[in-house]
Order: sequence, then C-alpha cells, then structure tokens
Amino acid sequence: MSESNVPDALRFGGALWIVVLGLTVIAALVLFLDVGDGSGGGWKAPDVIALVGALTTFLGTVVGAFLGVQAGSAGKEKAEDIAKRALAALPPESATKVLEHR
Repeated sequence: MSESNVPDALRFGGALWIVVLGLTVIAALVLFLDVGDGSGGGWKAPDVIALVGALTTFLGTVVGAFLGVQAGSAGKEKAEDIAKRALAALPPESATKVLEHR
C-alpha cells in the first residue's frame, strides 16, 4: 500500500468499525428486548421489527453518506494532484496563462 492510500484505508476502516458497532447495538437490542407472546407485558414483535428497521435504516444512511463523502474527497484529491503535475510539466509561460483563466 502506498503512502497516498493510507489515509483512505484509515477512513474506510473507520467506517467499517462504525458499521460493526451499529450492527452490534442492533443485535443486542434484538436479543435483550423482552418480546412478549402478545398476552400483556413486553414488546410486541411488530414493534421490535419497526425498531430494528428504523435503526438499520439510520445506520445505512449515515454510513452511506460518510463513505460517499470520503469517496468524493478522495477523487477530488486525486484530480488536484494530477492537475498540479500537469501544470508543473508545462513551460512557465503556458502555466501562467492557464492559471490566469480561472
């Protein structure tokens, strides 16, 4: 792995931990919620399903947004790096002319 890919690997590794932690919390809720048999106390199965569905939707949205921003950021950094190298390869007069047209 090159040095330029290390921050990307750390970002996506962080997202992986967020997913694992979120799924662990959801699994713990499912295991420890008192689901009654419908005759009184405890949670009803449809309520548990609704809760787990809401939590997994939220988790998916947050992680998807995080990864989308990270992927866009990585693409921008790569494009800026290529543009800098391209400008460095131009003669000084041409590079100045390109930079004046911003």
